[in-house]
Amino acid sequence: MKLAFLSSSTGWGGLERNLARYARWMSELDHEVELHCVEGTRLYNHTAATPIRLHTFVRQPRYFPFQAAAALRGHLKSNEIDVLWIRDPRDLPLCSQAVRGIQTRLLFHQGMQILAPKKRMWHHRRFGQVSSWVSPLHHLKDQALANTPLQGSRIDTIPLALETEWFDRPKTENAKHIWGLPKDAQVVGLFGRMDPLKGHTTLLRALGQLQETNWHALIVGENTPNASRDFGAELVQLAAELGISERVHWRPPSEDLISAYDACNAYAMCSHSETIGMVTIEAMARKVPVVGTNAGGTPELLDYGRQGTLVQPKDATALADALRSLDACPNASDAHRSQFRKDRVLEKWSARLAALRISAS
Repeated sequence: MKLAFLSSSTGWGGLERNLARYARWMSELDHEVELHCVEGTRLYNHTAATPIRLHTFVRQPRYFPFQAAAALRGHLKSNEIDVLWIRDPRDLPLCSQAVRGIQTRLLFHQGMQILAPKKRMWHHRRFGQVSSWVSPLHHLKDQALANTPLQGSRIDTIPLALETEWFDRPKTENAKHIWGLPKDAQVVGLFGRMDPLKGHTTLLRALGQLQETNWHALIVGENTPNASRDFGAELVQLAAELGISERVHWRPPSEDLISAYDACNAYAMCSHSETIGMVTIEAMARKVPVVGTNAGGTPELLDYGRQGTLVQPKDATALADALRSLDACPNASDAHRSQFRKDRVLEKWSARLAALRISAS
């Protein structure tokens, strides 16, 4: 099939990374793949280093992108693109106009929660052009059914996935040494951009309640790009105020985090409400016990406390208690982890794309 992936985003978070990942995976499955994005973005630079064909466009206003939609429609039609694949709600107005009246099917791969109703006339027009809506979690599918005009026959649930090496690579020898951590320390990790909603302060305050233990924190990440505040500096100051600076280890972002997870005895998903945290899946893949917040997609990822430990957002005491009693906390089973393996997930995607092909004929 001919697949066109599109994103107007200028960021480089989970939405964009997963779009790039799935474009590459579809190419590996011998689909003809192209990617449309804004020139100079991280997504553009990342894709430029791959064999995937790149097309660029000027970032449009979210609403009424009539000229851009007409240009995109012409490209899709002349190149006989079978499926236009998007993830960002911002791109739905553009792409729903672009596929109107042509054979290209619009596939929306959900990556955000839908908490408010979207059932006005213009919503019906946009969502009416979506041939396939794929949610990575059941509770996200339920939101889409409740808050949009989408019908159940057009919605599937397919988990997000990781490369097989996340599951199969042997545990990294001397992982703590690689990351500059004390050999005998109990290490809890928190990886990703530094933002007030990600819960770094909760982890630091929990560590402050664990003064009698040998728990250390490995924090890998940097400030949100273009943020108006230096939140990383605020966190360093908070660690000093709590008297835990020597037990907090700050590291810059890394594209290879497998060894970082291998250095951890636990992973803290502290976000106030994460739609679907890839870090949670990554930690489970490396068999690291997860303590996550009981909000967003984390409860479902942890099977509502059966495959990890759930605490309330911002509850540093509960997080500290979970780390104290980590040996008694549940860890993800092999059966639970396996649903996030690339090979299993791509089988489901192949079936979904085959169904789209049949519906288009």
